Amino acid sequence: MELEDSLKLERYKFVIDRQKYFTELARDAFASYAKLYGAAIAGAVAVISARSRLSLRPDTVVYLVRVIAILVTVLGIVGSTQILFCLARWWGFRSAERKIYAQSPPVHWWWWAFETMYILAILAGIVGAWLGLRALPDLLTGAPAATQ
Repeated sequence: MELEDSLKLERYKFVIDRQKYFTELARDAFASYAKLYGAAIAGAVAVISARSRLSLRPDTVVYLVRVIAILVTVLGIVGSTQILFCLARWWGFRSAERKIYAQSPPVHWWWWAFETMYILAILAGIVGAWLGLRALPDLLTGAPAATQ
């Protein structure tokens, strides 16, 4: 094998390794968000459940749950940004792979589907947290929730 072919092979291995790394990093970003989201929701439920034992007024409980919803939102933005960064880097390394080895298959839009679903799941969690916060005052006062 010539030196040029050997260098091409090493670059190709590096590019493939980087693609795998950024795919795993996106998956880990979502897994971390899911764990933190679960802990935040558990904290909100604990605050709501213990409000009478802790002698918390309803407006204080709403404030505490609002802080949790803001935390979930900020973490969701950070997680989604990291996933988008990973997708962009993956695309860059995938383009480099195509330059090194022209016979590699072209990139299809659906190859990003799983990472995009991570972002959609994060968005759904954020929306769910804010919808739950919106219904919280009625839950605390025992009034029926308004339907729209």
